[in-house]
Amino acid sequence: MIPCSKIMRGERSVHNERKTGPLFVWNVISRCNLLCSHCYRDSQAGMEAPDLSDEKCLELVSQIKAVNPPIVLLTGGEPLLRKNIFDLIKECKNQGLRVGLSTNGTLIDKSMAQKISQAGVDYVGISIDGKKEHHDVFRGSKGAYDASWAGLKILNELGVKTGVRFTLTAANSGDLMDILEKTVASGCKRFCLYHLVYAGRASKDLDMTVKAKRDILKIFFTKVKELSAKDPSFDVLTTDNPADGIFMSKIIDDGEAAMSCIMAHGGCSAGDRVVYLDSTGDVYPCQFLRDHSLGNVKDQTFLEIWENHSNEFLQQLRNKKGLLQGVCGECAHKGICGGCRARAKAFHGSLWAEDPACYLNENEKNGV
Repeated sequence: MIPCSKIMRGERSVHNERKTGPLFVWNVISRCNLLCSHCYRDSQAGMEAPDLSDEKCLELVSQIKAVNPPIVLLTGGEPLLRKNIFDLIKECKNQGLRVGLSTNGTLIDKSMAQKISQAGVDYVGISIDGKKEHHDVFRGSKGAYDASWAGLKILNELGVKTGVRFTLTAANSGDLMDILEKTVASGCKRFCLYHLVYAGRASKDLDMTVKAKRDILKIFFTKVKELSAKDPSFDVLTTDNPADGIFMSKIIDDGEAAMSCIMAHGGCSAGDRVVYLDSTGDVYPCQFLRDHSLGNVKDQTFLEIWENHSNEFLQQLRNKKGLLQGVCGECAHKGICGGCRARAKAFHGSLWAEDPACYLNENEKNGV
């Protein structure tokens, strides 16, 4: 995850300076009330995977606390469908953990928003993937767009910190700037741009061409630069394409200072600065690399899994620079970028192949 606004303002986040453990993404439920085209887990209404018991989830919180994550991001499926979600949030807060909710927002009415506020949730990210006509088709549910914005509005009125999450695809790229501007106008203080990763229902066919991606991101980062100067409290982040940092540095006045901040971040975070716990108890390097479990918390403690130095796969992810192949292996920025390993695996069948969604030109790849 690249903190674009902070980099443009010359800031460094605490997490980037390695004072905390990994960002902890916890899928607490397999079911979802929507059927999104880009879902990495293929969640849906009728899904009944063997989710961890309420008791086991509560027991896991102290294990999560032991790795000192900057935040525990509760996701799904749709996390608000889990019956004991607020007991789980309460236990996290009792352990001194920061809690975020990653939700589609359609279940957030006034009553639900009050529960979220009273539980002390630190951040709620709601996915909105385009204008009404695109979003509702993308989500597989008419009315989803209006319901999501309504949920955001109620949370903002209650003083809950919120943000909009937008996954960039060929179908919705023309809506990006509109949703960014609407996010600013809504009172949300965060916008997170997600690059498409080919997992679950999300296929390469949904993605943009490299040229189209480069064109829209130039417009996007130029606008982010303007917003960062205008409102220091508004944060923009991007995730799932480390090349964003390199590209963004060409747009900032002090590109050298920007590169210094980007170096502290370090590229693909899978298995290092990010960890994913599935609702079944399996631990993965990230939510998109789900074909190779690191272990299951029903058999081992989370710390035993995360600190297993004999796990060759995990250690390779943490020391990947010398393993990268193709364009990623030749790139001047492989030490601070390295591409998305999940997208490389999905497209080429090799974890160490080049990222097919890299949009840097030849000069940028050569460090010019």
